Amino acid sequence: MSLEVKLVSRLVLVALVSFLAAVIWILVDTRAAIRADLSATQARVSYQLERMHRLGSGPPSPALSPQNAIEIVLVMAPGTCVIFSRQASGIVDRRLCAGWNVFGEVSPGWFRKMLAATIGPFARIDQAVPIHGGADYRLQTIIDPVAAATRIWQQVRIASGLAAGLAGLIAILSAVAVARALKPVAALVAALRRIEAGELSRRLPRSGTREFDRIAAAIDDLASQLEMSLTERKGLMKRLFAVQEEERRRLARDLHDEFGQCLAAATAITASIEGEAGNERPRLAEDARTLARIHQRMMISLRSAFSTLRPPDIAELGIRACLGSLVREWNAGLAGRTAIRIESPAIVDTLPEEIATTAYRIVQEGLTNAAKHADARHVDIDVRIESPDLSPRLEIVVADDGVGGGNFDTGGSGLIGIRERVAALDGWLAIRSAKTGTRIAATIPLERWEKDERP
Repeated sequence: MSLEVKLVSRLVLVALVSFLAAVIWILVDTRAAIRADLSATQARVSYQLERMHRLGSGPPSPALSPQNAIEIVLVMAPGTCVIFSRQASGIVDRRLCAGWNVFGEVSPGWFRKMLAATIGPFARIDQAVPIHGGADYRLQTIIDPVAAATRIWQQVRIASGLAAGLAGLIAILSAVAVARALKPVAALVAALRRIEAGELSRRLPRSGTREFDRIAAAIDDLASQLEMSLTERKGLMKRLFAVQEEERRRLARDLHDEFGQCLAAATAITASIEGEAGNERPRLAEDARTLARIHQRMMISLRSAFSTLRPPDIAELGIRACLGSLVREWNAGLAGRTAIRIESPAIVDTLPEEIATTAYRIVQEGLTNAAKHADARHVDIDVRIESPDLSPRLEIVVADDGVGGGNFDTGGSGLIGIRERVAALDGWLAIRSAKTGTRIAATIPLERWEKDERP
């Protein structure tokens, strides 16, 4: 459940509780008003009896005249009844009731039952009425149960309608207010999504709410720290790859200078041994030929290591020529088992050496995965510069039809290195693998590389 729904629900619940409290207050207040009307009726009727006696119209009796009865009823509260009798003579009681049609529609039966079960009947007022110079009378004042229930019902109905309208209005206004108050949450979530996607340069506007502004400031600080850390990390990775390439060149040079010369000398000595052995010592000549074959395989492996450790001189030859040479070497080494095709326009030779080296390593790693691990029959390589909306970018795609379906999210050190190389250049790498092949696509933006930085 969303926070907005929770807040509105709680406000509606508060409105309902307030409504119930208002109903209870109406019940208590109306009950007190009815009690006050009973007391007032008792006092007025007593006064009227005394007045009638003093005016000489005679005390009330079972043969009460219509005029006297009307005068008594006129001072009674609506819905009340009086029962009076002489105390001494025990004359039969006389009962008079005031109408209560002023209360409106009669209350429903279930409401009367509920009142009877909750607040119960109203107690009658029973007391003697002393008459100066005459006999005392006993007067009882009661409220008609239906009249009392109807009076309470009308009050509750009016209050219920008003409270229901207020509750609905509160719900609508609170929903609008809560929605406006929580509007900055969407911007905060969007900012976190942008940070998750790597977009760290944008900053959040302030909403004017102190709590949300503090959260926005914290998110901006987090984005700034991440941006600074990412910039430092990219610089470190660039330096690391530069050192790595330099170490590879040094290692390739050492291999060439030391192992290459040693293998060349060993090959010459082996040939000399084979020549001196001649036909007189065939076993020695065969051993010399075996050593020559071993040396030949070692030279092939050494040349492969040279190609892996030290790519051709991209600054002198250009990335197209280097990639073409790499593809020809793979096609020759695979002997037709895998057909490799590459496409790249001449404009790629204008790439800076750092980006060109990264492109070479991406293609090199893609070929290794396709030919050695995926057992592919066809590999297509596409290296080109795209310029949508005047924002040039380098697109590198290596697609094969080999055995795919592997988990490349936690790939080997080669793919990890490729990911880091691309990320260090503000690019992104996408690897899609299925049962019928794998597609490695790298995108590197070029808009920040000025023309004077290109060879």
